[in-house]
Amino acid sequence: MSIYPLSPSPNFQGETPYQIWEDGFTPDECHRIIQYGESLNPRPATVGNDSDTNVVDSIRTSKTSWIDCNNDTKWLYERLGNILRVVNGMFWKFDIRGFHEHIQYTVYEGNDKGFYRWHVDNNMQSDVPPRKLSMTVQLSDPNEYTGGELQLHDGEVQTAVNSRGHVIIFPSYVLHRVQPVTSGTRRSLVVWANGPGFK
Repeated sequence: MSIYPLSPSPNFQGETPYQIWEDGFTPDECHRIIQYGESLNPRPATVGNDSDTNVVDSIRTSKTSWIDCNNDTKWLYERLGNILRVVNGMFWKFDIRGFHEHIQYTVYEGNDKGFYRWHVDNNMQSDVPPRKLSMTVQLSDPNEYTGGELQLHDGEVQTAVNSRGHVIIFPSYVLHRVQPVTSGTRRSLVVWANGPGFK
């Protein structure tokens, strides 16, 4: 069998590093999610796997709580799973096996200048398959806060839309950050789709 070499490597710079699912959630649904997330008493967010000690304000200032899959939240997991299947099938076709981690509810407060520095969504837990796609749901109305832009870097910085109810999906290896919130409160969901390691 002959081999056809692909050289030089294709250059993806300039292509959109993320996709948008518009109006994935209604304003009423966003409000319902916020109420549920707040009922779980968000705590200062950690960095890494040691949830008890690794609060690192120089890297990340926000609060989080974790939404597991139960009778009250199954609809949320199903909605995100359906969106993920469609978008992954259209654009990446990654081998995805499911959500192996709970959904993260995140709060960035203007009083704290809440932010998250440039990072990728690596997971180092040996009992959890690698993260392959990251999903962010914009829960807050953009009129409720200033700053807090979700930005992605694929050779140049791109700012994602912040419309309420929109879902942003991107490969978990894409560099991204949340700019400081300068006033108000930005609330969002984050969840990761996991699967076998890339080959």
